[in-house]
Amino acid sequence: MSKKLSIYLFMLAIGCTFLALAILIDLPEKVKWLFLAIAVILNVTSAAAAMKFGLQQMKPDKR
Repeated sequence: MSKKLSIYLFMLAIGCTFLALAILIDLPEKVKWLFLAIAVILNVTSAAAAMKFGLQQMKPDKR
């Protein structure tokens, strides 16, 4: 596994953790919305980057 892909998966795990914390734990509204915003940013960014990385790996070499 490449270093970039492992970083993307780590970001995805952190985003899912923030999402679970925001949903499951009774937090003040501002903290809950902060956790949700962080979760959305991390999850969308890491998922898009991981898909782009995967597509680049699937392309045949141009020789």
